[in-house]
Amino acid sequence: MTPALPDFEKALRGFSDAIVRRKGVANGEQGAVAGAVADYLLAVHSRIPDYLRFPFRVLILIFDASPLPSRGRPFHRLDSDQRIAWIGAWEGSRLEVCRRLMEMYGSLALFGLYSELHGADYADEPAPCPAAAHERFNAHVA
Repeated sequence: MTPALPDFEKALRGFSDAIVRRKGVANGEQGAVAGAVADYLLAVHSRIPDYLRFPFRVLILIFDASPLPSRGRPFHRLDSDQRIAWIGAWEGSRLEVCRRLMEMYGSLALFGLYSELHGADYADEPAPCPAAAHERFNAHVA
């Protein structure tokens, strides 16, 4: 049997699942919502500038590999409770890079989760007209 190796996509899928569970999404919805959040994270990663894509990929692979010495398997192979605890450990790490990585991907996961749960991605809504906003502000102040 070959040992489980760190895997970027599986790490983000495991991370998404842990965030969805931690936020208390109903059991029947967790799988589908976590999958949608993971797809969102992967899409965001594919759109970041080229010079940042590789470093963030490496950081996620390091995150995925970090439980290997103590748990004997990568993050994506831990059970749900262990993944949630591992994210918490990185969020409370003394190393700022660990905390900031969890902060960044956690924030992105929440954006994806909100969009999935509330069906609001705002992609088709027109940008507000600055002139109309200015008129409303002036009417309110006067």
